[in-house]
Amino acid sequence: MLALGLLIPLMACASGAAAGAALPFSTVAKGAASGILEPLQVAIRTRDEWVAFWARHTRAQVQPPPAPPVDFSREMVVGIFLGARATGGHEVEITKVERGGSALRIHYRTRSPDPGAMVTQVRTQPYHLIKLKREDSPLVFSREDLSR
Repeated sequence: MLALGLLIPLMACASGAAAGAALPFSTVAKGAASGILEPLQVAIRTRDEWVAFWARHTRAQVQPPPAPPVDFSREMVVGIFLGARATGGHEVEITKVERGGSALRIHYRTRSPDPGAMVTQVRTQPYHLIKLKREDSPLVFSREDLSR
């Protein structure tokens, strides 16, 4: 009886379903040039949404690349876009995805150039797109504070 009592908590931990458990993800695209000019947090769960969104994201490119492959029967895409910035030196990065109760928490951090830093004098649109296991849970985006 004691063995069964120990096995159940171990199985719950091993499943990764516990609140706060980090979920695996991979980067689909990350950079500083996008056709998305306004700040945006997005979840894409179908191929049609993905194709349309990718066309919007790459619309400023002369020869836009095709949308990266995503198996929407098992995966979804999540992205963060900072919107248009007046200079280079800005960045956004999704750092962790974890379950937070009934929602998925998407942790990210942003970086801006230091005052007086030398930066490129060109408009940028920083973004990060990831893919992870498909979930119908709501998403909560959580910005991490960076100490300099």
